[in-house]
Amino acid sequence: MKKIFTLFAGLFIIFAMNGQTPVITKLWDRSIQGTAVWDPGEGEWIPGTPPAWMGSTTERGMAYYNGKIYIASRKTGNQIIVLDASTGLQLPGETITLPADPVTGGTFAINTISITAGGKMFVSNLAADIRTIPFKVYTITPKVGEPGYDIATLINWTAGGDIIYRLGDGMGVYINNENNGYIISGDANTAATSASVFKWAITNGVAAALPEIITLADVFPAPTGSNPKRLGIAPQFWPLDMDNFLIDSHSIQPTLYNSTGAMLGTFNGAVRPQTPGICGVAYFNFKNRNFIVAATTNHTIIPKAAFEAFEIVGGDFAQAVSLGLVPALGLGGTSNVSYIAPVVVDVKAEEVLFYTMSANNGIAGFKLTIEGGTSVISAKEANSISVYPVPATDVLNFTSDMSTIEIYNISGQLVRKALNSNKVNLSGLKGSFIVKAVSENGQYFNKVILVK
Repeated sequence: MKKIFTLFAGLFIIFAMNGQTPVITKLWDRSIQGTAVWDPGEGEWIPGTPPAWMGSTTERGMAYYNGKIYIASRKTGNQIIVLDASTGLQLPGETITLPADPVTGGTFAINTISITAGGKMFVSNLAADIRTIPFKVYTITPKVGEPGYDIATLINWTAGGDIIYRLGDGMGVYINNENNGYIISGDANTAATSASVFKWAITNGVAAALPEIITLADVFPAPTGSNPKRLGIAPQFWPLDMDNFLIDSHSIQPTLYNSTGAMLGTFNGAVRPQTPGICGVAYFNFKNRNFIVAATTNHTIIPKAAFEAFEIVGGDFAQAVSLGLVPALGLGGTSNVSYIAPVVVDVKAEEVLFYTMSANNGIAGFKLTIEGGTSVISAKEANSISVYPVPATDVLNFTSDMSTIEIYNISGQLVRKALNSNKVNLSGLKGSFIVKAVSENGQYFNKVILVK
């Protein structure tokens, strides 16, 4: 649930709805936006750089396991880059270089990655036309008693026939007890005549020879005119259990389906990701409440390359509540022609750690907790908090970290919002605006500023 902020005679009163409020805290941000530096002489932000290991859309798949982030990378050969999840820094000595035997074949030899609860890795290639290019999935497991990994080919499938299917832009893996479950991928052919999902059953560690092809009954938004239902570019998957999975793709909002292709829920209410056109989604249940983190803007929409966290109240998408953008200013505006923005989560007893990545822009880490107990906090105005530059330009900076920043026009309409940040993006705004913000220790800031 959101916090409600109300101004009464110079006093902010903060109510925690139902006494249980999700709070998102930024842990680190290693992105173009997160490493930007303020130039007081020029009165503007100088963009930073993405991490050195990141190339131009050569990193599209990401997974989490045991305090580390694993990223499938083609920047220097076919590798799995390993990061320390607590800092976002690369662990160079743990990079996994994949050999050409057996990792070969495909439009890209590697593209996506998933890791089971026991640490088994699954890596897929990308096959733009599986009539002639095989779709492959590999298993990667640590060797027993010695360094290195054993790599085996789990799926090697060429469809043949006349229909062009494109698989491997995204892959979902659901495995029970390390041996049984399924692998799914979706058709990303932009000329597809149906919304098709391919599902391989995994039994005792062995994949079925042929996939089950699931045709989705509906998509949202529905296609216009006579256009067929299709997934569009770069569908991403998040399996929930043996039967149900989320899909987010270029043409549709994040949607929950079952194994028959029936739509179980989607963001068709007032609250939803800001725009299709960038693909990435993760679901988690925390303290018996349902949450989704999804890509919400692409590299051209302000804030650029941002994600958004939602609570799906009572499991009903129509009651979705936005918990804010993460990062508040996005990851950066460098072109991401892969349309893929992965997100992964680690659910712990008292917190959820989640990580968002935009190819070519960077990666950031966050923590979600739920505040306990009903509380009413009276917060005095803080004389020590100030903003700059004044008049404001594209970005308004605070001298302290703020838990919430809200920008209203003179008609009282909310036009910008940032959470857990010391700055807010004002690009595209001109004129006078009201700035309302609450600091991390409960102090508030309430001023009228001029944006030029």
